[in-house]
Amino acid sequence: MTSTGTYHSQGLTRGLAVLRVLGQAQEPMTLAELSKSMEMPKSTLLRLLSVMDDERFVARAGDPPVYSLGPSVFEIAESLDAADLVTIAYSALKALAEQLGFTTNLGVLQGASVLHLCVEEPERALRIAAGGFLDHTYCTGLGKMLLSTLDDDQIDAHLPVGEPWESFTPRTITTRAALAQDLKRIREHGYSVDDQERNRGVRCIAVLVPTNSSFALSLSASGPMGEVTEADVPRVLEALRNTAHTLAELPQMTSALESVRTRWGIS
Repeated sequence: MTSTGTYHSQGLTRGLAVLRVLGQAQEPMTLAELSKSMEMPKSTLLRLLSVMDDERFVARAGDPPVYSLGPSVFEIAESLDAADLVTIAYSALKALAEQLGFTTNLGVLQGASVLHLCVEEPERALRIAAGGFLDHTYCTGLGKMLLSTLDDDQIDAHLPVGEPWESFTPRTITTRAALAQDLKRIREHGYSVDDQERNRGVRCIAVLVPTNSSFALSLSASGPMGEVTEADVPRVLEALRNTAHTLAELPQMTSALESVRTRWGIS
């Protein structure tokens, strides 16, 4: 192999090692922490991280910056993984989407993001498209529902670094204090609401799926705000909770979630 080939091979090996370390980390890592963990010079590591950030295999946030796995990793994994969960959950999510006329979604926490495992849309002209394979925790129904299951000292690991957080609409929660108040309400009522916090004109309601898994799984329904009014909440909640119990009782659910946990590195 030529020296150039050897150099690129070493770069690939190091890049894969970076992904492995970040995937095993419990929270985003600083450059210094990565350098120490990998016994790699910061200058070399920074060049790798810059390329991987450009290609979205690594996500960089904050000042000073911290690093975590990026969307490209999960996009690749999506094509290889979660097929079992998608298969067993499809009928229930699709039926819920058609019953309500809203987009339905299953999600789990993945670092400072919500990882969308399954998304089903109703057959109608006006549909709410999913926000992406990864979305924010602090301004989504799924994210806030999942955050509410954590102890207070665990929550910060699943939030952006630095306040105020990015605002998407005038209703977006952008501070830890405001989020704490919302999480208190969610714990008291047993469901979460994204009231145009992520997208204008869209309201989302989410509940927990009562599984025996070591990590929380949440189910949501999102629709136009004019169709998810306060008067509609009891009806939507009843449908969500019925579907959540249906999902939890599927005989394959435990093994499917264990597969998700193992392959996605969810703690």
